Amino acid sequence: MSLSEKINNGIDGVVGFFSPKAGLKRRMYRSAIKVSDKFGSYQGASRNRLRSSWIPGGGSADENIIPDLSALRERSRDLNRNDAHASGITSTMTTNVVGVGIKPQSRLDKEILGISDEASKKYQKKAEQAWKKWIPFADAGNRMDFYEIQQLVDRQILENGEAIIIPTMLKDKRRPFALALQVIEADRLDTPPNKRGDKSIRGGVKIGENGEPVAYYIQKTHPGDYRFSKSRDREFMEIPARNEFGRQNVFHLFPVQRSGQTHGVPFFAPVLTYFKDLGEYAEAELVSARIAACFSLFITSEASMDLNSGYDRNMKGQYVESLEPGMVKHLLPGESITSFNPQRPSATFEPFVERMLRAISASLGLPYELVAKDFSKTNYSSARAALLEARRYFKVRQEWFARKLCQPVWDMVLEEAYLKGELGNISFYKQRTDWTNASWVAPGWEWVDPLKEAKASEVGLKNGIVTYSDLYSSQGKDWEECFEQRKREQEKIRELGLELGESKDTDSTEEPNADSTDINDKDTGVKDEE
Repeated sequence: MSLSEKINNGIDGVVGFFSPKAGLKRRMYRSAIKVSDKFGSYQGASRNRLRSSWIPGGGSADENIIPDLSALRERSRDLNRNDAHASGITSTMTTNVVGVGIKPQSRLDKEILGISDEASKKYQKKAEQAWKKWIPFADAGNRMDFYEIQQLVDRQILENGEAIIIPTMLKDKRRPFALALQVIEADRLDTPPNKRGDKSIRGGVKIGENGEPVAYYIQKTHPGDYRFSKSRDREFMEIPARNEFGRQNVFHLFPVQRSGQTHGVPFFAPVLTYFKDLGEYAEAELVSARIAACFSLFITSEASMDLNSGYDRNMKGQYVESLEPGMVKHLLPGESITSFNPQRPSATFEPFVERMLRAISASLGLPYELVAKDFSKTNYSSARAALLEARRYFKVRQEWFARKLCQPVWDMVLEEAYLKGELGNISFYKQRTDWTNASWVAPGWEWVDPLKEAKASEVGLKNGIVTYSDLYSSQGKDWEECFEQRKREQEKIRELGLELGESKDTDSTEEPNADSTDINDKDTGVKDEE
């Protein structure tokens, strides 16, 4: 019985002594509270003996995130540096979401803008040409083009939970445009020491009355750059969120999971402990297997030996404790070895690792096959279902990425191109949104079964279910460029008088050869159910 219960029982006894009726009511009321706590509407909220240690925090999004953010980032980066599965997942995500780059296609509504079809085509071509000129000079540090910046930003969001990009204007005659992007690691966004008392600043972000970011405080050097930093003082820059024209001065990108959230959470946050435990378990199994692979002999002698020769030492005087295959070791007089057989690898090792990876994949929203890079246990149908599920997830991230970063940068590039006179005489600022409208083509994916999917595309085109734009976009291609290339090829064929064999039309309802239907079924012995 707890101290509070003893005090309440004592009070009940005193009240009951003077008023038995009041004492009875008091005991009945307290019993009702206990029953309510034990058998509430939601068992997940019960406070019984089994759940007494489950004490979640009740803070706001920032209250729960910001104090732990530094540790979460450092552990997430450590996993990406040293854990094989975590590093592979990050690379898989970046490859599928960004790949070779999310590219724009200028799209104008000529009726809204009041221009002809010919003028629309000319403008779109000029806009895309200006974009292509800017791409190699996108990085303020002259190391990356814009598509490499996309890859870096996506990795930053995965590892750190957020990415910070500052658009700057550089005065360099070698650059076709002054606009350049500077990617800032999230650690540099912090509250200055002299601003700690300002409650409107949360982790380096000054919040306005409506919860919007007003200003960002960014440290001039990375707080962990101990060896190469010129200054040990923590100097900060205060950057307004927007300039006087409403243009963004800082892109602070992170997926919002809770209302009022100011900072993002690393992608691996829910499974950091899983990765750590799994890595240490795998390391222990590996060490045990190495020991089990070493056949060694230990000789015990009753003769006197020099104590200094009994143990091997390294250069620092530390005893060397190791086993080597075929090692013969002499022991000191009176010493003996107790042998053991590790029996490694354990029979439970592989099932345990698989179970852990399945839990990790479920938490991250990715199929197990992509997390483990293991397709040995899948047939065609299950592999296709897993890939389609993953692609839906990647598609959401691609569209979010295009809205949050690519489209605003496209707007800035076209604005500067207009001011330089490269887009012609147009009413850019009056209808800016219409002039900067674009669709973004993300990297596509290879067909799982080319014959089946090609026939499905053919049927979709005939029935008007999909368009050529849809088909080419799914492959990460610009349909206009593909059509222009196709026209050039046809003209070249006619010019050279070539006769290239064309594929004969086949019945779209014809079933493909059974040998080409299933990719992995021959290995697994499992056939699809039609």
